[in-house]
Amino acid sequence: MLSLRERSPQPSHYVTPEYYDALIAWRDAASNLGAATDIGLNAECAALLHYEARLIDARRFAEWLDLLSEECVYWVPTDRLTDPRLAVNVAFDDRRRLEDRLIRLDTGYAHNQLPDRRMQHFISNVEAWEDADGKNRRVKANEQVFEHRTGKHLIHYIAQLDYWLTLVGDQWKIKVKRVMLIDSLDGLDTPTLL
Repeated sequence: MLSLRERSPQPSHYVTPEYYDALIAWRDAASNLGAATDIGLNAECAALLHYEARLIDARRFAEWLDLLSEECVYWVPTDRLTDPRLAVNVAFDDRRRLEDRLIRLDTGYAHNQLPDRRMQHFISNVEAWEDADGKNRRVKANEQVFEHRTGKHLIHYIAQLDYWLTLVGDQWKIKVKRVMLIDSLDGLDTPTLL
């Protein structure tokens, strides 16, 4: 596996008006979800989310990036119903911006991260639905994140997570991760990764 610094950053070519439209349609479809009754599917998706959280907590960012599809978005909206084109977001990062952010974290010179922050993610209430084509999944979960930096206060985030997973070869990859913080309208310390 290539380290973050050895990777060649990919230009963003996919965040187009059509991509935004698909993202908004995906977001809006969440209001029509029924019960997530496939216990095996729920457990399989929970395992992926738990693994993702463990990689972030261990600062294994290159491995975390490998969980994401090539055309991914990491989205932390300030308002869960706003179009990301029309509002300020806590984060709206395509793959290129994520790579830049993770490389900066890996240098040791990200000043808002000095000294390194320690994180602990707790994932619960995982529910999953698979599309009829078997190539896309929607996963919803709840999350608590505790983040600590030496000499600073402990930061506590609570969020609802919404994932769009897509099948790439024989692996499920994260196409969209939307993190809806319950206090997103309050002033936030810059989070590492939620």
